[in-house]
This record gives sequence, structure tokens and C-alpha cells, in this order.
Amino acid sequence: MITTYLNSDRVMPERGEFSNANVYLGAPYGIYRTADGFLAVAMNPVGKLGELIGCSALAEYADPKRWFVDRDAIKAIIRDHLVTQTTGHWLAILEPADIWCADVLTWPRLFQHDGFKVLRMVQEVETESGARLLTTRCPIRVDGAILTSRLAAPKVGQHTDAISRHYHLTEQAK
Repeated sequence: MITTYLNSDRVMPERGEFSNANVYLGAPYGIYRTADGFLAVAMNPVGKLGELIGCSALAEYADPKRWFVDRDAIKAIIRDHLVTQTTGHWLAILEPADIWCADVLTWPRLFQHDGFKVLRMVQEVETESGARLLTTRCPIRVDGAILTSRLAAPKVGQHTDAISRHYHLTEQAK
């Protein structure tokens, strides 16, 4: 979004009233409450979404030209409809139809999710003072190896003197 702003007329984009995950995308893109949680819905044809979820009010917005202009009205209809059933109910309908959507997980549910466990995303690090804390690791693998480090991120300026000495930097170069 910032790249678009920097390379355009630099007019601030207008955010939608709610479920606004991206200012440059039209409806139905957003996060919606369900009866028992939240459902993320990505860029999908509004008419097809309406048919699948049994929401006839969305039929009026089948024209893609309206998905941005009328995004708040469309999202309000979707919001009011999706809250009537559980996330699992909607996923059972939308996923087989190849609709881009996902269950929005709470932290505890994320930590229990098999995909998260397989990724082994949590690591323990230690600060210079000896304090230990859990944090996420870099998700990138190199030659199949997981990248981890026992060292916590340094404090701002923590290594400035050592770097300056190593590279023979003068006081002006700091």
C-alpha cells in the first residue's frame, strides 16, 4: 500500500467503514465475524459468494465495477449474513467451491494447529543479561534447514563501539 502511495499522486486512500484489510481492494475482501469466531474472505466474485452462502442481497452486486465503489454496502450485507452461522459451516461451503477464505485463529488455536507445529516457528532466545524469552523465528529455510539463533536481538547501539573499532571508523563516521 505504501508503494502505491509513493508512486502515485500521493493522495491518501479512503478506508472502508469496516472489515477493511486493504484500502486498495474492493468487496468482499476483509475479516468477518461468524457465530463462533472470524472468517477471512479474500478477492472473490461477489455474486458467486452470494450464491454459495445463500445471500440473495448480494446478487445486486454481481458487476465487478461495483465491488470497490459499493464495498461498504456489500461488506455490510456479508457481515450481517456470515454472523448467522459458524466459521466451520461457512468453510464447509466455501472451500470446496475454491473460494479464497480462511478461519482466523486465536493465538491459542494457532499454537495448537498442526501446520504451526510442523513449522516449528517458536524459539527461545537469550538476552545479553541472561533473560530468556520465547519468540518467533525466521520462517525461511536454507537447504531445508530451519534458521534459529539463541541470541536475542541486540539493544539499539549495543554493538556500535565494537563495529566502529573493527572497521576503523572515526567519530565523524558514527
